[in-house]
Amino acid sequence: MKTIYYVFIGFFIVVVVSLFFILKEIDKKPYALEIDAIKDKTDVAGTFYRVKVTNTGTNPLTGLTVNLGKGDIQNMDLLEAGQSFFFYPKPDTNITKVKVTTHEGIEEEKDYRSPLKGLGLPGSGR
Repeated sequence: MKTIYYVFIGFFIVVVVSLFFILKEIDKKPYALEIDAIKDKTDVAGTFYRVKVTNTGTNPLTGLTVNLGKGDIQNMDLLEAGQSFFFYPKPDTNITKVKVTTHEGIEEEKDYRSPLKGLGLPGSGR
C-alpha cells in the first residue's frame, strides 16, 4: 500500500513540474529581448562597461542596432532564440543609456547599472 502511495505522489510531482515548464514555454512572446547594461568600477582598470543582449523570445531577432552611447552604434545581423551576445563600448564613448532596436519592431532602452560589491572579492573596490 505504501508503494502505491509513493508512486502516486511521485507521479503527481512529475505532472506538476511538467505543467509548469509547458505553461512557461507557452507564455513566451515570439519576439522579446533582455538588456543587461553594466558599469563596473574596479581598482585596477577604472570603469568597465559591458552590455549583454539576450533573445528571450521564441523566434530569432534580425537587424539588431545597439546604440551604446553618442557616436557608438554597433550592429548584429541575427540573434537566435535563447542566445546572448556581449557588446563593449569604445573607450571614448559618451556613456549614458543603451538603446536596442530590431527589424521586428522591438525598441528597448536601459540605463547602466553598477553590480553590488562584496568585501574581499576581486574587483570589489574594497
